[in-house]
Amino acid sequence: MALSWARGRGVTPQRLWPVLREAGGPEALLAWPEEELARRLDSADRARAVIRSAQDDAGERWAAEIERTGARVITAFEPEYPPLLAEISDPPFAFFAAGNLDRLRLPAVAVVGSREATRYGRDVAAALARDLSSVGVCVVSGFARGVDAAAHEAALEGPGGTIAVLGCGLDVDYPREHTRLKQELIARQLVLSEFPPGTEPQAGNFPVRNRVIAGLATGVVVVEASRRSGSLITARLANDFGRDVFAVPGSIFSATSQGAHELLREGAILCRGAEDVFAELFPSIGGARAAPSPPAAPPAEISTTARRLFALLQNVESTTPEELSREADLPAASVLAALFELEEAGLASGDETGWFGVRR
Repeated sequence: MALSWARGRGVTPQRLWPVLREAGGPEALLAWPEEELARRLDSADRARAVIRSAQDDAGERWAAEIERTGARVITAFEPEYPPLLAEISDPPFAFFAAGNLDRLRLPAVAVVGSREATRYGRDVAAALARDLSSVGVCVVSGFARGVDAAAHEAALEGPGGTIAVLGCGLDVDYPREHTRLKQELIARQLVLSEFPPGTEPQAGNFPVRNRVIAGLATGVVVVEASRRSGSLITARLANDFGRDVFAVPGSIFSATSQGAHELLREGAILCRGAEDVFAELFPSIGGARAAPSPPAAPPAEISTTARRLFALLQNVESTTPEELSREADLPAASVLAALFELEEAGLASGDETGWFGVRR
């Protein structure tokens, strides 16, 4: 149903999302009389289009064709859809995904910047991404040349990994020189696009992509950006969505740092390294451990995997995600997501070296 709406013409997500939220979901919306739906959508034609699309199984057939290529179609009404993305003002009805969907369950930070990055910009992006990924934070970026590519490649070194958000269809090789990197991300990480297969990169696609980058992340770090950089669009969208925006200072003589300096002047958080991101977004990383006391019982909403790891942590003073992954025979991404659940519930804590223990 949602896929049919995503493919339909004349019924945009921006028009239908508010009405869906008022109704409480697709089924409730379709239970309204057509006149009521037309009033809510400000158009009898749109109301008829919504009703016709819901009765057509073309969307499901389309999804089946796409999934035969190894990709997935994730609609806004499926459990895999990221809650943070659903919170933005105009979330996509659906997106296309290739790779490991567990990446969507990890805490995420976007690292973005200039396509024409200097060596300094690429080195900073790589250091940030490496440090974030090393403690289980997933690095989101836009798969462009320069800063984005440096961030994706460095994030591969840690358990947090990376998500690439494209401004074209998943099957379109753009940029051409990133073909090998894209194959590696699909094999081990995650590649997303809001655009259907076959969509070629066009200038208007990239601001659309940028809102998804900002929507997936708890914060956005701009490494290098000129005054007309698309990274500034990502930063301003992130600010509109209530996300923290960080900017890395550069040389006052460098054109590729002028946009980042503008953000700092406008109130962006100074980023001198991953420690500044941790301090704002993940204060438990690097924090002192609490004094020993009996651990709390996990609340009912904690996942089965988190409960299992909580039980294992009872028996050790501290351990690493890698050791837990081996002991529990679970994928590293699942272990990191469960540890994040335990941290959020106040049941476990970690430090910058990657060691975790139960909060006592």
